[in-house]
Amino acid sequence: MYGMLLESIQYFVQKDYGQTKWQQVLEHAGIKNMVFTTHAVYSDETMQNLATSCACVLKDKTKEGFFQYFGQCFVLFFSNYGYDKIMRVAGRNYRDFLHEIDNLHEMMRYSYSKMRSPSFLVVSEDSNGCILRYRSKRKGFQNYVIGQLTQCAYRFYQINVSISVLTEETLSKGCDITFRLDFDNSAHMQCKYSIANGLSYDMFGIISSDIFFKVFPFCIVFDKDLTILRTGHNMSSWLDTKDLIGSHIDARFTLKRPLLEFTWNNIMSHQGVTFELQYTSRTRHRASITVTVIQNGVKHAAEGIPSTTSSHRVGSLEDMRQVGLYLNDLNLFDNSRHMVIDGWHHASQLEDLVEQQKDHSHQISENMKKLDDWKNKSDALLYSMIPESIACRLKQGEDPINTCETFDQVTILFSYIVGFADICTMASPMDIVRCINSIFSTFDAVIDKYNVFKVETLGDAVYMVAGGVPDRKSDHAVSIAGLALELVETAVMLKDPVSGGHLQLRAGMHTGGVVAGIIGKRMPQYCLFGDTVNTASRMQSYSEVRLSIEFFF
Repeated sequence: MYGMLLESIQYFVQKDYGQTKWQQVLEHAGIKNMVFTTHAVYSDETMQNLATSCACVLKDKTKEGFFQYFGQCFVLFFSNYGYDKIMRVAGRNYRDFLHEIDNLHEMMRYSYSKMRSPSFLVVSEDSNGCILRYRSKRKGFQNYVIGQLTQCAYRFYQINVSISVLTEETLSKGCDITFRLDFDNSAHMQCKYSIANGLSYDMFGIISSDIFFKVFPFCIVFDKDLTILRTGHNMSSWLDTKDLIGSHIDARFTLKRPLLEFTWNNIMSHQGVTFELQYTSRTRHRASITVTVIQNGVKHAAEGIPSTTSSHRVGSLEDMRQVGLYLNDLNLFDNSRHMVIDGWHHASQLEDLVEQQKDHSHQISENMKKLDDWKNKSDALLYSMIPESIACRLKQGEDPINTCETFDQVTILFSYIVGFADICTMASPMDIVRCINSIFSTFDAVIDKYNVFKVETLGDAVYMVAGGVPDRKSDHAVSIAGLALELVETAVMLKDPVSGGHLQLRAGMHTGGVVAGIIGKRMPQYCLFGDTVNTASRMQSYSEVRLSIEFFF
């Protein structure tokens, strides 16, 4: 599917739920930082995943409900591209619009060549609505279609439509679903009256085959058995074959659209719909043409026999050359030649704009990834100074004074490098800096193993850690004791920059009550106050060197 469908989802989810929620949806869907591009093609699973993620993250609709919401969003969104103007003139009323959906899709495919549009057929009508048959190569998008149909009715025709599923058949490649649409369909009765009282086609003469084939040089005439009786003057030369006449049209052409079986009855019931046939050449090339059924229009050997007039699906002058079409093959009596030339003038500009949009979207996506990386780095730096739970409250705008709390039971650890004052006296400034950096970097790596918070490091090699604050836990004393033992063992592996010997650590800890909270606004710091802090500091000062650690509870 094209990116414009996904752009509409992004736009309205951000508008209705906020940017933060949309980012959570993308992350849940596994496409974090994705930026959708209008003309880029994405897998069908992308929308499926977005619907599932919206249901899990936003939680106010089911997955099916969000599919209907997505369909409604697309109808509102494509107005930004001017497509609402086409929709407003698609039909005089809603029932005319339903009959015209397939032809609207056909026109859109000139701008979106890779579009896999579904087929719609109004099976029957009454004054209270109609039966609509929907066939698609996709599965699971019926609720998306319901959202589109209801929103089109409300936005462009100011009517409310109730839609229910009558039958649903899952095919090997797609689905076949019948809907019942309930709405005021009085226009259907007016149409029947107009036809009954209108002019008869018999009042007009039947044109000769010479004129018909001159006006339509690419037509095909066939009978009820689907046997080709005659073709336009340029058809055989374009397809590089001389044996079309007498063969069956369904044997030489594959019906690509609408999605139905290639039979006489289906052709007759879809005379208002543009068909797309694909011809596979036995020797040269594969060609696609679009055809429109005309009945009772030719007076000749094929008098009264239905025929098709065709046009060719080409996207550029290079496509024309590849399929063997030239300007002098095109009809003199319509705008085909002018459309080809005018389209060539604008194609290069359009391609350049599309490429620019893709590059721009790619750049945005890369910038968002970089932004996310820097955000993670800044968060990691912030959480190293302020506990994560407290930092999140501050980012949400909470006053720092509200973070102050009383904790009945926490464990405080102080550690100190023995003889550090002598090191500072004898070592060079750079050696001291390297020593301090090595000590604290090593200790920081150790503390990451324990669910505790490093309160601060002081310039004279004092290292302070707290357990059970700000996130209360019952095993804070056990965690701090284990940390203390590992810090003592780790310190032995560090070297004295003066003597070259091993460093020694003195540590002390204490458990009790404290008051903790954020102090300051310009440089906020999470601080702990109380006799427990003082006692733990004294335990460190009077503890023995190395493995002898004093504990006091």
